[in-house]
Amino acid sequence: MNAKDLIQLNNEKRKQLNQHNEEYYSKMLIYIRSHLTLSEQQSEELLMELLDHLLEAQNKGKTAEEVFGEDPKEYCDELIRQLPKEKRMSAAFFIGYLIFQLAGWAALVKGGIETIVEFFTDLDHAFYLGTAVIIFLIEAIILLFVVAAIMFWQKRSAFETSNKVKDFFIASLVGSIVTLSFILVQRWVPEFGYRIEAGGVVFFILGLIILAVSKWVNKRFRITT
Repeated sequence: MNAKDLIQLNNEKRKQLNQHNEEYYSKMLIYIRSHLTLSEQQSEELLMELLDHLLEAQNKGKTAEEVFGEDPKEYCDELIRQLPKEKRMSAAFFIGYLIFQLAGWAALVKGGIETIVEFFTDLDHAFYLGTAVIIFLIEAIILLFVVAAIMFWQKRSAFETSNKVKDFFIASLVGSIVTLSFILVQRWVPEFGYRIEAGGVVFFILGLIILAVSKWVNKRFRITT
């Protein structure tokens, strides 16, 4: 089974765990998956082995602590040290897919907003190709950095008691910083490059095409679940 099939199977089999064991195992799952440099295939195979082992022990009346010990982080760290790293080509393919998805959603949102605004006022549909490319690349880098930061935070807090107020504050802060960054990038990058006239409908259709193609690519190559 490939990693995507293992993830789906894991989601189904986890339902057989009781509440206590499920909470214990979910922390291990989040911690292991948050290590982005590890081989996804090997990580999911390991998680499935741990789940099967826990289910078998649960059927015998044992708890997760009796199976994996009182320090799940130390247990996971020992296993992680034995896992291989993700191949560079796979990592690059995944990042490329995320950027392609970002381009599709950016075009779709821009087209949708402009199409609605066009009903009430006239818009200048001109944009500069060089400016658009630079803005997109900067925003893509920002989002990739945010994803990496979120995974790092999940890794650090996987075995800590959840604090909803703290989580909400951090999520709001990150969202505000990203939104402000996008606004500043739009204002700071100067206009340069080839001038193009394209209305909201054009961007909307382009966004739909990009997302449709990315969906086909994902289905064909199983990049994400």
